[in-house]
Order: sequence, then C-alpha cells, then structure tokens
Amino acid sequence: MSTTSMAAATVWCASPYPSAMLLYLFGLPAAGKNYVGQVLADEFGYTFYDGDIDLTEELRDAVREERPFTDTMRDRFYAVLVTRIAALRRECADLAFGQATFKERHRALVAEAFPDVVFVLVEAAEAVRLARLAVGDNPVTVDYARQIAAFFEPPGHAHFVIRNEGGRAEVVAQLQRLLADLAVAGYV
Repeated sequence: MSTTSMAAATVWCASPYPSAMLLYLFGLPAAGKNYVGQVLADEFGYTFYDGDIDLTEELRDAVREERPFTDTMRDRFYAVLVTRIAALRRECADLAFGQATFKERHRALVAEAFPDVVFVLVEAAEAVRLARLAVGDNPVTVDYARQIAAFFEPPGHAHFVIRNEGGRAEVVAQLQRLLADLAVAGYV
C-alpha cells in the first residue's frame, strides 16, 4: 500500500495505477458519507478521500457563520474537486470520494469530467442525522443542517442508495450487494 500526500491530507492508496472504479458518495450532512467511505477502504480496499479537506476558506467561513453557499462559491469549489479527483485517479485504484454535493449541476459536472463515475447517495433519517450532529464532531451544527437541507436537490441522475442507520454490518452488506451488482453490470 502506498501513500500520497495532497495538501494537508494523507491518502492511503491501494495501488499506484489509474482507478478501476470511482464511487462518488453524496448526501446531506451527517448521513454518513465518511463512514461509508471508511468502510469501503477498510473492507474492500478502496481509497477514500473526503472532499471537505479541500473546502475553500470562503466555504469554511460560511459553515462557521452558518450562511448558505452561493453558486459562485460552489462553482469555484467544484473546479477544485474535479482537479483533485483527476489527480487521485492517476495514483489510486478504486477510489471512493465523498462530498455532500447539494446541487444537481455539480453532480453533472463530475459526471461530465468522469463519465464512468458511479453516484452513491448516502441516506439516513433526519432524526439520525441530527442526533449525529448534536454530538458536535462535525462543523455543521443542528440548526445549520436544518437550514441548508432545503437546498439539497434530489438526484435526477442514475445513482445507488446506501442507508446508513443500522450499523457497520448492515453497511458492509449493502456495499457487498452494490459492488456485486456493479461487477455484473461490467463496471469493474
């Protein structure tokens, strides 16, 4: 296993060749994108990268001040993310990339840049998500999560769903089914 340092992050790569699979994990705050990404890394050998590592200073300020993101702020951020994904794909096999990605047009931008991307919506009930946020390990507060949830655009594009409410064994089982289905469909 090799490591690749990028910005302030260390990314664990399963292999130093172009990615065979790109899973893009998206969803509301505290749905468990990072948790699912870590399960993919631990159980299935994926490289997981949390797109929040690349949040611009203006986005970090907006979160801290509990302000919604503007379209311009998002556009700048997604240009950074597309560049990051391209760099990771050159160095890591089987990449899982996590980012909330509230707007359909930014998911379309990712799909345009990476036509083989597989979108995975990570979901959890609102009560579960808010309870996770109440613990305080996330820069998003409960009040801010409630405020910004209305900006999340349901996906109109092809995607799979992972429900993250029942614990690790349930997530592993869902991911096993997803990866098996993708293999049958010829994605790997």
